[in-house]
Parts: sequence; C-alpha cells; structure tokens
Amino acid sequence: MTATGTGRGRGRPAAGDGFTTEAQGVFLDAVAAGAKQADAAAKAGVSRNVPSRYAKTDAGFAAALTEAKARGRAVRAETMPHSEAHYNHYDCRAPECRALATAARTTRRAAAEEDTAPADPIPLNGRAPSSSPSFPLAKAS
Repeated sequence: MTATGTGRGRGRPAAGDGFTTEAQGVFLDAVAAGAKQADAAAKAGVSRNVPSRYAKTDAGFAAALTEAKARGRAVRAETMPHSEAHYNHYDCRAPECRALATAARTTRRAAAEEDTAPADPIPLNGRAPSSSPSFPLAKAS
C-alpha cells in the first residue's frame, strides 16, 4: 500500500529534522557550557536522539561533539560544589572534598559496626530457647 499525497509516507523522512548548522552550533555550545545532551538538544529545538544520530554519520560533527563533551565535563567539574560525590566521582582531592569524604566514610563505618551486633531473630521474652519435640525423636531413631 502506498501513501497518498496528504498522509505521511512510510519510513523516516529524508530531511527536515531541524538540525541545521545553526542548531548544531547551539547544541555544541550548550554541551560545551556543561549542559546535559538532552537539555542541549531541547535548547537547539531537536529531539534528544538527533545529535547522536548525526554523530554516527558525520565525522566532523562527531569530533566537535567529543571536544564539546570534554569541555562540558571540565566546566561541570569546576563549577560543582565540593562534596563527597565530587571526591568519589570526579577525583577531586581538594581539602574540602577530602574532609567531607572522610567524615561520610567514618559515619558509614560507625553505622555498619552498630548493625553488626547480634540480634535475637525470635524474641523469647525471658524464656530459655528449646528445640522442638521432633529433634529428640529424630536423634532416637
């Protein structure tokens, strides 16, 4: 069955997805400024999967995207406040990050030591534990 002149055709449209050279520039600038790719695509006015599709087919755009991602990563690392996550995920070794990571690790270790105390699985309410009558019968046979 073929499509008529008024309806949509079959398959992906050949062109017209809106990812013009200008939109590519907007997208790359946003990524280089530290925006996530989905947010940068929305700012450029295209679907979030369009830039990755272009990167697969256009080597020049792929190289520009790789460079923009590296710059964006650096911007995010510089602007992110010091925290334990910054220490763990971005290898920040600033004194603030080290102190926060050490404090969080100490707190987790103390909580883990408290959790390892043996606990009664079944409350006995002051009674001595006893085995069920089936255990002596099993031993006798």
